[in-house]
Amino acid sequence: MRKLLLGSTAVAAAALFAPNGANAQSLSGDAFSATQGAPAASLRGLEVRIGGFYKAMYAYIDQDGANSPTGRLGSSDFTQEIEFHILASGKAANGLRYGVALEVQNDATRTGTDRNSLDYDEAWAFLAGSWGQVRFGDEDGAISLLQSGHITGFGVGGLDSGDVNQETVGTRNRGQWNTPNDLGDNTKLIYLSPQFAGFDAGVSFAFNQGGGPNDGCPNNATGPDSIASSCDRLAAIVGGSTRRRNEVQAALRWRGSFGPVGAAATVGYIGADAIKNIGGAAERLDMIWAGATATAYGFTFGGWYTGGNANGNFATLTPSRPNNAIRDDKGINAYLVGATYTIDAITVGGHFAQSWSAGDQFNPNTLRQTGWSVGGNYRVAPGLDFFAEYNNMERKETGFTFNRPGDGKTQVDLVLAGFRVAF
Repeated sequence: MRKLLLGSTAVAAAALFAPNGANAQSLSGDAFSATQGAPAASLRGLEVRIGGFYKAMYAYIDQDGANSPTGRLGSSDFTQEIEFHILASGKAANGLRYGVALEVQNDATRTGTDRNSLDYDEAWAFLAGSWGQVRFGDEDGAISLLQSGHITGFGVGGLDSGDVNQETVGTRNRGQWNTPNDLGDNTKLIYLSPQFAGFDAGVSFAFNQGGGPNDGCPNNATGPDSIASSCDRLAAIVGGSTRRRNEVQAALRWRGSFGPVGAAATVGYIGADAIKNIGGAAERLDMIWAGATATAYGFTFGGWYTGGNANGNFATLTPSRPNNAIRDDKGINAYLVGATYTIDAITVGGHFAQSWSAGDQFNPNTLRQTGWSVGGNYRVAPGLDFFAEYNNMERKETGFTFNRPGDGKTQVDLVLAGFRVAF
């Protein structure tokens, strides 16, 4: 029986750390990799493995806000995605393991002709021994790496696959579910402990939400404009910012079995400073995370909850601004529950998610988001899968205009179907 492979490129690199680990079940870009074969090359003592995939699919999208007085959106589209995973590892004479994991993709940008240009999603290095692992680079944090209960092992991964938001036009129509993968691949330092009596733990730290080389600043501007607000090292700005600084993640996981039932549970904490509001207050992000899963006889059930002092997508809350606009500091509560069933080469499943958050900081009403997905995939041959799934998302915030004045609600229905070849 195939098990759910959790995480992203870090887990695509699982073959380096646990050669007998679980196989991927979801076909989402971050959760599926074929890197278990013989190494493609060996260079100066390093074993180099090259994997990746090609995914092609048809999308049918029925969304609010598709029409305007000046333009209309069609409902159908063909799309494709590619990724290359390069994993290099070596072992020193004293037993120290070391290496790098790189992921190159074409799905990061969606504007104009640049949407097919290549960039990298994750890039990190590691040192590992009997004492655990240290990782550094653009990589998931402790919560994502050790999470339990995030059920995405059907179709292309449902609400958290990335395909849903990429096919949906308009940021106001896209869901923010606060999944463990939404914390991002900002450059960070990570420690993962060895497993003892079923328990392992991890902690990660990042100075900010930036990734990649240098500091992310096109110039030395520090004024309240788009250039300054996107600077990695931004520490304070008039009006404040919802970006995180000095981010800490910590997680404790247990894995074991009760007869034929395999189980896992994770608890964690996410904390971060807010970018200071010059002339005003700033508000920290402090959240808890908890999830669990159980697997037996081809069935996997699981779910998770996260909540605390934050807005959607793990953004910090914005305090009162200089113009004394409304301040909405309700915090956030979000959860996901789901299940999958695997028999031979067929996997079917689904999940349901909801979140309640402050939403628009100028609106005193709560933003409620509800979404659900069902789907399946069929393993035709090694490395070849067919898949199909249906997704529904609704965002509702009374008094807020999503697409039409006074509507207070937006909805998306999305069908995805296609095939994937992994190597």
